[in-house]
Amino acid sequence: MYESLYESIESTMDQSLTTLFELLEQPSISSQNVGVVDCAEIVQSMLVDHGLNAHRISTSSYPLVYGEKIVDDSKPTVLFYGHYDVQPVVESEWDSDPFEPEIRDGAIYARGSGDNKGQFLSHILAAEAVERTMGTLPVNMKILLEGEEENGSTGLVEFLETDPDEIDCDLIYVADGSMHDSRRPTIIYGCRGMLGLELTLQTTTSHIHSGNFGGPVPNAANKLLSVISSLYQDKRILIPGFYDDIEITSAHRSLVDEIPVDTDSIKDELGIQTFDIDDDDEYYRELLIEPTLNINGIQTGYVGDGMKTIIPNSASAKIDIRLLPNQQPDKIYQDIVHFIADINPDVEVSKLGSFPPLAENPETPTAESVVRSLETAWGLDVVEIPMLPGSLPAGYFKRVTDVPILVVPYANPDQNNHGPNEHLDTVCFTNGIKTSAGFLAQFNQ
Repeated sequence: MYESLYESIESTMDQSLTTLFELLEQPSISSQNVGVVDCAEIVQSMLVDHGLNAHRISTSSYPLVYGEKIVDDSKPTVLFYGHYDVQPVVESEWDSDPFEPEIRDGAIYARGSGDNKGQFLSHILAAEAVERTMGTLPVNMKILLEGEEENGSTGLVEFLETDPDEIDCDLIYVADGSMHDSRRPTIIYGCRGMLGLELTLQTTTSHIHSGNFGGPVPNAANKLLSVISSLYQDKRILIPGFYDDIEITSAHRSLVDEIPVDTDSIKDELGIQTFDIDDDDEYYRELLIEPTLNINGIQTGYVGDGMKTIIPNSASAKIDIRLLPNQQPDKIYQDIVHFIADINPDVEVSKLGSFPPLAENPETPTAESVVRSLETAWGLDVVEIPMLPGSLPAGYFKRVTDVPILVVPYANPDQNNHGPNEHLDTVCFTNGIKTSAGFLAQFNQ
């Protein structure tokens, strides 16, 4: 079965790349409202062209695109989730036009190549290959693609709250993110959640002379930094009750201990000498099963050439907090608001966005079919990871369904998603199609 299926996929790769290039040429920057609706139309047409029934679902933001092929109600149903929107670009940082895809050194360079257009397109092309080879899909397939994953997933959350029939399935399959640094195929059983915050403090009406007023007049920068420092110490978050709800299972911890890691290679890539941990062997424990509070940036005062002896009248900071299974972003947010209000009630706390964490049982039987498909397509042993260190909106599905949710990244670990020169290795694109096709071909066995 696999041999004829893979031969069919390889024989049509030129056509598959043409389809991907058409998708990549269409900008779809959700945070800037650039080309997103036009891209939704293209995605819907592609679903239809490749044999699925498809329609767009209106939301208060960008449309969702839904496609399906229901062959037999008695057969299992897989729902593939992905997103067609992309991150903004700074064209001067790219070596080529981010929306004119090109292949260099065996990789497809374009914004969205790995995150997430190349990955979700793999499912669509895989379904067509299975039908071409086997005559029909042996299982039911659904695909749900959103246009605001990079900007809060407002429309997706709104849609899921309606308890839609479109998500009735036996498995939710998410191809997003990057595979393990070893470039071995990877399956991930969840992701950390995320809470984004902005802290803002306004004191005097304008910057003032530090000599004339320094001492009795409050300094916005000093005050805000003092508040931020009260939030954590030695990487431990000091919000009362912050750690109370965390649920990390023994199965998750066992998987962490088995993840291969080359800490020297990671240090070389990042240009650092040491990690901020006591023992390099704790790298994945710190990365995956510990929460973090991360200052993204601070804006205040004067940072130009020379000195300017002022007392800043305003200061702001942006912070993200990565959350673990069973922590609730809304509850954590309220706890932080109350905590900061007790320290300095003049500091305004704004919520910028959030994703709930997701934790799946690594022993779910459905994972066996995915692992088998990965190993057959790649010819390598699979790396099993308890959760993605980053955050995905897949956790929202758990609020409305109990079916397993598995994250199966197809992109190379150096894809540089969100950054300049984002790229998807052509072998990853090909093997992604093979993986999805192999899964669809034997999911019901």
